[in-house]
Amino acid sequence: MDDEKKFLTEDQVVELMSLFFSCSLLLLREPALYGPLRQLTAAERLAAMVIDDVSPEVRTLLEVALERIPVSHTVTTRRDQYKAIVVELNEALGDCLAARAGLTEGAVA
Repeated sequence: MDDEKKFLTEDQVVELMSLFFSCSLLLLREPALYGPLRQLTAAERLAAMVIDDVSPEVRTLLEVALERIPVSHTVTTRRDQYKAIVVELNEALGDCLAARAGLTEGAVA
């Protein structure tokens, strides 16, 4: 991949993952959870494409995504389980953003 031109910066990847995860949380009201499913599928594909080219903090986020998103596809009819996965993804995003900002647990922002 080093010889190929990269089209996204790491910051852009985190921004897109932020959009995918937060939109999936907001779209839980869409019939049959179709909207969140589309968002998470897009996030899953992006994660798979870039996971080898990101920092350890972002890699951790993408690993959570690649582990949990496929599970979410199997629980779409169980709203509480589906919502719990979407919330978990957003929490992983928060952890990633805090790590990238140099914040640690217990630190004052």
